[in-house]
Amino acid sequence: MHEYESKLLSFLKESKSADVESICSGTGLGRDAVLWASESLKSKGAVEIRVNSGAEIEISPEALGYEEGFPEQILLSELEKGPKSLDGSVNGIALAWTKKNGWADIREGRLHITEKGRKALTGEYDQESVLKLLLSKTRGNGDNIAYVSNAEMTKIENTVKELEHRKLLQIKPKSRIESISITDIGIEILSGEKAGNGIGQLTRDIIKSRIWTDSGFRPYDVEAPVAEAYPARRHPMKEFMELVRRMWVSQGFVETAGPMIESSFWNFDALFSPQDHPTREMQDTFFLSNPEILGIAENELLKRVARMHKKGWKSWNDDISFQPVLRTHTTSVSAHNIREYGNSNELEYPIKLFSIGKVFRNESIDYKHLAELHQLDGIIIGKGIGIADLKGTLEQFYRGLGFKIKFKPSYFPFVEPGLEASYYDEEHGDWIELCGGGTIRKEITKALGTDMRVIAWGAGLDRLMFKYLGISSLSELYKNDVGWLRKRRPLKL
Repeated sequence: MHEYESKLLSFLKESKSADVESICSGTGLGRDAVLWASESLKSKGAVEIRVNSGAEIEISPEALGYEEGFPEQILLSELEKGPKSLDGSVNGIALAWTKKNGWADIREGRLHITEKGRKALTGEYDQESVLKLLLSKTRGNGDNIAYVSNAEMTKIENTVKELEHRKLLQIKPKSRIESISITDIGIEILSGEKAGNGIGQLTRDIIKSRIWTDSGFRPYDVEAPVAEAYPARRHPMKEFMELVRRMWVSQGFVETAGPMIESSFWNFDALFSPQDHPTREMQDTFFLSNPEILGIAENELLKRVARMHKKGWKSWNDDISFQPVLRTHTTSVSAHNIREYGNSNELEYPIKLFSIGKVFRNESIDYKHLAELHQLDGIIIGKGIGIADLKGTLEQFYRGLGFKIKFKPSYFPFVEPGLEASYYDEEHGDWIELCGGGTIRKEITKALGTDMRVIAWGAGLDRLMFKYLGISSLSELYKNDVGWLRKRRPLKL
């Protein structure tokens, strides 16, 4: 048994029951030590703790100035002498509460006392009485906080709410320990402790005097309750992205990365998205004013992409292509990768690449949409590959995460044919889109300088959190709820 527990039980054996302050005074233990020891002993059935539920009420500095009388009481005393003109000299707070209480009314531009007001002059004002009661409970504590039990609160609840509405009080539910009592089990434990031999706590003096060589030590209770520890941990999103990385690397993929600020050329044009496509409008894309333009280093590449647009969409504008944007997908990274790795004499095909990063869309916010999200993009560059390879790759990945998915045909400007993968979310009763992909169009691969076939996909990572972390809205990932971050179950990497 810990030293604090022994002191607490010894004290309670004599007094049977006591409050925390009395125990602190009688044992010399601090408040935290007494609370820890009492909770520990309670778990063993050695003590009973009687809790009084109530509230802590903090009194504002403004309310402290009303101890000798509220503004409406002062105004009422003045009205007793005669009506007052409403010329701006009347205190606004006093006027509002005087009228609310029915103590005065306005006639012919002047404020007159009512019969109810005259009665109030000789009676007690509830707000003043409650304030004085609360102040009496704060005397000497220096923090202007009064503790009120539930029984006391029942009698003054309406008036307290009025004062809270006036922002004169701040109420916080609070429970306090009323008393701690020793049980029969506690007496038995204390008797056994005193009857047993050995040292319970090693101190510097005991070591110096070598008393421990004769007395020995009491057994150490390895099942005794201890304070919960919260070691440093990664944010669940970071932890999950690391899991995703390992899964793709285990399938033979290599991670790549790209800039979050992109030109419209790489974000849209290189992926055969028409320059007048709705997704480029301000409601979907964040355009940047600084820098004003982002040029394209390879002039020949720019010409090939321009020819692709003129042939496919019958329009092209260099200035639109140079507009800087916050990337709307990590598919822009895949476009760079097709250009860089699509035509190499040194690499062995097929080449498997993936990227994970933050993307930005001017979305309407709801439980599955935010303006910022994390996206996974992947491509396989090679010969003789197609939709069957894409479906097999995605099924293997999502199966590893515990998702059973379904595919359906879908349209994306940069793939033909295209598909979409979804899973059914039981909690929301909704099919949640996981990713879209397909075979990159030949017009794109040719413009980016390769004759290889490319299969590609883009997936939102945040939505996987619904099932994997048991959250109900993406916003929960960004609330910085320390309690949840500490106690959530760790992901198995």
